[in-house]
Amino acid sequence: MKLRRWCFGLLIHVLLGVTVNAQSKRQLVVKKIHEGPVISHTHPDVIASANKGGFETGQVVKIKDTYHMFINEMFERPHRDMRIAHWTSTDAVDWQRQSTIVESIPGRSSTNPRSEVWVTGVEFNTEENAWNIFYVAYRAGDKDKGEIAEYDYAGRIWRAKSVVPGEDGIAGPYADMDIVLQPDANSQSWEGQQAVAAFNPYRVGDQWYAFYDGHNHLPQGDWPLGMATAPTLNGPWTRMPEGHNPVPISPVFNENVQVTELKAGGYLAIFDSFGDQEIGYSLSADGVHWDRETRLKVQSVNNLWAEAGDHSMRTPLGAVEETDGTFTVVYTARYTKDGKTFYGLGQVELAWE
Repeated sequence: MKLRRWCFGLLIHVLLGVTVNAQSKRQLVVKKIHEGPVISHTHPDVIASANKGGFETGQVVKIKDTYHMFINEMFERPHRDMRIAHWTSTDAVDWQRQSTIVESIPGRSSTNPRSEVWVTGVEFNTEENAWNIFYVAYRAGDKDKGEIAEYDYAGRIWRAKSVVPGEDGIAGPYADMDIVLQPDANSQSWEGQQAVAAFNPYRVGDQWYAFYDGHNHLPQGDWPLGMATAPTLNGPWTRMPEGHNPVPISPVFNENVQVTELKAGGYLAIFDSFGDQEIGYSLSADGVHWDRETRLKVQSVNNLWAEAGDHSMRTPLGAVEETDGTFTVVYTARYTKDGKTFYGLGQVELAWE
C-alpha cells in the first residue's frame, strides 16, 4: 500500500513537472500596438474632470462586450492627490469616464491614513453576490520619528463592496467593508515601511490568493513581492509563510500584479517592471508557484510616445483574454508634451508565439 501511494505521488509530481515545463515554454509576443495614447491630457473627460496629473495603477475587467476600468486619477500632484474612477469602453480604445468611486481625504500628513487611495484589485464576490474593489490607503512619513515626509508609510488594504447586487452592480456605488491586510504582528521582515502595498486577489479552485508588495525606505531596499491566501474573497486573509515569501518573480522591482486564469489552464501574471517601454509577465501552472519574469517592449520605434526610464513605463491594468486567444492590455505611461508632463494610457494586444 505504501509503495502504491509512493508511486502515485511520484506520478503526480512528474505530471505536474511536465505541466509546469510546458507552461514555461509558452511565450507572449506583442501582436498589435495602438498608435499613441488611448487617453491623453486632451481627452474631453480628462479635461472635464480636471485631471491634471494623469493615471496610475488599477484593473480592467470585461463584462460581456464592455470593458470596465477602475483606475487612480492623479487629479493634482502625481502620486499625491488621488481618487479612484470608473471608465468604460466597448473596444478598449475609445473610453468614457463614468464616475468617481473613492475620494481621498485632502491634506497629506502622518496623521491622515487616507491621503492617497490606490485601487489594485477588482473581483466579483459570489458569496456576497457583489463586486469587490481592493485599494491601498497610506499615511505620509512622520519627520518627528525620523521618517521621510514625502514617502508612503503603513499601507492598509481596504475592501469595498458594490451596493447594487449582482454582476450589473459593477458601476457602484461602493461601500467600505473592512481592512483585509495591514501592518501587524504577522508582518514579515522583508515587507519594509511601505507595506502593505498593492493587493490583487485571484481564485485557484476553492481558495483565494493575492499578491502584495513591500518596500523599505530607510535604508532603501528593493520592491519585493509576497502572497497571501484566504478561504473566501472577503477573508480572513493570512500571509503565506516566509520561505514562500518573498516570491522570486522579479529580481529588484515588481508592482501592481494582475493575474488572469487562462482558458487553456494555468495562470498569467502581468505587472509593472523595469525597462524602457517594457512591462513584465510570469506564468504559473498551479497559481501558487511562478516563473521568473519575462519582459515585453510594448511600444515600437515608430510608435514611441512614453519617456525612457525604469519608472516612466508604469502599470499594466491586467490582461483580458479575448475569444480569439489574444490578450488586451491597457497600461499607464508618462510623457511630456508642450511642456506638460502627464501619465496617459496606452493599449497593446498580446498573443502566444
